[in-house]
Amino acid sequence: MKRAKVQKGILFFVTLVVLILFLIPFYILVLNTFKPTSQFLSDPFGLPESFDLSNYTEAIEKMNFWSALSNTALITVVATLLNTLVSSMTGYFFARKKWKINKILFSLMLASMVAPFQVYMIPLVKVYGGMLGLSNNLMLVAYIAAALNIPFAVFLYNGFAAGIPIELDEAAKIDGCSFTKTYFRIIFPLLKPIMITVMVFVALGAWNDYLMTSLFLTKMKTRTLAIAAFTFLSNHTADYSPMMAGLLLGIIPILIFYFIGQKYIIEGVVAGSVKG
Repeated sequence: MKRAKVQKGILFFVTLVVLILFLIPFYILVLNTFKPTSQFLSDPFGLPESFDLSNYTEAIEKMNFWSALSNTALITVVATLLNTLVSSMTGYFFARKKWKINKILFSLMLASMVAPFQVYMIPLVKVYGGMLGLSNNLMLVAYIAAALNIPFAVFLYNGFAAGIPIELDEAAKIDGCSFTKTYFRIIFPLLKPIMITVMVFVALGAWNDYLMTSLFLTKMKTRTLAIAAFTFLSNHTADYSPMMAGLLLGIIPILIFYFIGQKYIIEGVVAGSVKG
């Protein structure tokens, strides 16, 4: 009993130290958005002499923040919803239809997860940006963001759906439900834990993406927060306080979304990769 208490105490102490180490950079970031750059350079850990919001005002104006925020939100919402619909249906289909072709397709999807985005980058730009002329199209970026996350999402949905008793499908079939009706009326509500998990991952990826969006969105009016923040940072490399305010503005919305769905993340990942 005593040994167990000591082990728990050590584990708690180590966890606390790691947590503090992770929080220190965020503390410095938030604190110094309220200081002028001169005060940040002289005392980065000290409290601001007065809580000045001018850094945020400057960042919002020069980043064209509201336009970038709306573009990013549109891409994130569309990509997340599209990925949720396609991936959940595909994962459920693979879990219930054990056809040989489905096993091959599922294996190919898993294999595609190994390839980094750089492998697809040039063909995507050549086809969509060059041949089809769809550069600076927010819906195209949302479509690509959703598609790139489908293999991982299908993997999780398939594992979770395989753990749902097939008797539910059989009962629904007896009641006259087709395969599609069974999915939407019976299975879809049961996918909530894994669905929120996948939605958080897809939303985080779409919101924070810079490389893919920078390839297709080159005009000022189509910039996302990631592009706007990078441009702002490049132009304010010596003006740290507005730069940090711009960074904080870019991460606050997605951070709120993450905290809302965080309780489902571990549960969903474990269930999706172990069940079935």
